[in-house]
Amino acid sequence: EFLCEVEDSYIQDGFNLTGLASQVPYYEHALDAVLEIESPGADNLTDQQQEIVDSAAELLYGLIHARYILTSRGLHAMKNKFINKH
Repeated sequence: EFLCEVEDSYIQDGFNLTGLASQVPYYEHALDAVLEIESPGADNLTDQQQEIVDSAAELLYGLIHARYILTSRGLHAMKNKFINKH
């Protein structure tokens, strides 16, 4: 695993997510999946739509992670991950 865990507080800060809604399909559902929140209307999604949401959640987390590791807390988390792996 190459990714470190991104703090929920970072994900919940809308400023850190600026511009991502236009890059991720089913953005709101994907964000709820990343935050492990029950999304309103998620029960109404077809299996195909749910697969898209799951894929979108992975994409969204990767985009958030890319921004997070540029912060001091993110750099520190990646440093610790690297040190503990080796």
